[in-house]
Amino acid sequence: MSSTALDRKAEKRFALVDCNNFYVSCERLFNPALIGKPVVVLSNNDGCVVARSQEVKDLGIKMGVPIFRIYELIKRHNIQVYSSNYSLYGDLSGRVMSTLAYFAPDVEIYSIDEAFIDLSGFRYRDLTEYGSEIRQRVMQWVGIPVSVGIAPTKTLAKLANRLAKQSKFGVCDLSIYPSIDNILSQVDVGDLWGIGSKYANWLRERGITTALHLKNEDEAVIRSKMGIVGVKLQMELRGESCLAMELVDSPKKGTCVSRSFPKSITNLPELKEAIATFTHRAAEKLRRQKQVASVITVFARTSPFRDDFYSNSATAELALSSNYTHELSRTATHLGESIYRQGHNFKKAGVIMTGLVSESQIQGNLFDVGNDEAKARSRSLMSVMDTINDMYRRDTLRFASTGVIQVWKSKSEQRSPQYTTCWGDLLEVS
Repeated sequence: MSSTALDRKAEKRFALVDCNNFYVSCERLFNPALIGKPVVVLSNNDGCVVARSQEVKDLGIKMGVPIFRIYELIKRHNIQVYSSNYSLYGDLSGRVMSTLAYFAPDVEIYSIDEAFIDLSGFRYRDLTEYGSEIRQRVMQWVGIPVSVGIAPTKTLAKLANRLAKQSKFGVCDLSIYPSIDNILSQVDVGDLWGIGSKYANWLRERGITTALHLKNEDEAVIRSKMGIVGVKLQMELRGESCLAMELVDSPKKGTCVSRSFPKSITNLPELKEAIATFTHRAAEKLRRQKQVASVITVFARTSPFRDDFYSNSATAELALSSNYTHELSRTATHLGESIYRQGHNFKKAGVIMTGLVSESQIQGNLFDVGNDEAKARSRSLMSVMDTINDMYRRDTLRFASTGVIQVWKSKSEQRSPQYTTCWGDLLEVS
């Protein structure tokens, strides 16, 4: 390898910026009285814990635990309980990511609360100091605490971020460590980014129990089971960058909207209401992604803990791909009728859209000739609905098929106001 190539390799630097206890931090931002108190955020239907403050983690409460199992702990330690408020979290996530764009030209949004930053060009900056500057700016501009892990590869940046969370400074730069083997020897192989439970079990059976073991294992052994993905992971652990920044989102291949019901649905009209509502939400997603669907699948099931468990699904291919709510809903509710069975208590249902392509790639057919005026009206209707719902609040405008009372709707009894996304909620609490 040439000296120039070695220099380029040495210059590679990635930072992983991760919001600390993100959902809880969002709640604390608008309710400072929660700072220092144990807080949990619940899933849809207020069923399980999906976010925990550090105080809750210290109590030994695990992620995903059903809320009914920790009622005693909630009372004993006065744990503050909140329903998930995804509109609020999504808006604050966007603000964090926009702030990160000030610090580097290339930012890869990895999840709602994580982003990679390419710092390879910052040869003459103290990156630990730069990471602290990132933390301070995000806190100042958005109010969300973050941790920053810096390393020569994205995999090592993930590990560095874990160490940063344990540090009082909130920043860890592994690129300045003379050797990271001591750190890798303390990392369980199952905790590595990209290692699922299946691979982790296979590795442990062969005595590969730590990240250091994996780094030093024969590449041929890893390739035999994990293919090129496993070899790239080894190279990343050795400090050789193999995972490039993904700056453009890959087109989604499908979208799903499903919910469990707090109270069982026992009649067809309510099931059709739920399916129409899920279709309404899926269509909104498609239009936001500028995609259309060609295949719809609807499913519904009863509780798997009942002796009379029933589960069914139905699929239909659309004559013309679409993201118009009324067109998709018409097909979806017909599918719902076909899988409904009287006498069953339905606990969950959902809608899956597949065969997704860009709006610009819709392929017409012989039976679609002469419908330009109707399509123009549908486009205008969807545009007006989306604009009004974005401007005011979700579901300000919706189709009657989604129902009015929606007794089947998910519980969110402890949801905070949508402080940043809806003036209506602010007026209600003022």
